[in-house]
Amino acid sequence: MEEKPPSNASKPLSLAEIDFPTGDGPKSHSTRFLDPREVEKHFAPLLKNRPSPEQRWARKSGASAFPGL
Repeated sequence: MEEKPPSNASKPLSLAEIDFPTGDGPKSHSTRFLDPREVEKHFAPLLKNRPSPEQRWARKSGASAFPGL
């Protein structure tokens, strides 16, 4: 069987050996203004029915303090 020289694939390269991409670079995109009603409608399925602050406060009225560990 033929012996191969050790691989240098995992050897870190110096910055002089790295070929960085050249060219135009990133292209800017046009600014889009979205209707807030459309955005709200889009994210509506993600919203959960969270209780209001008043409801959360009412639940705490009979709560006991954290006893600790």
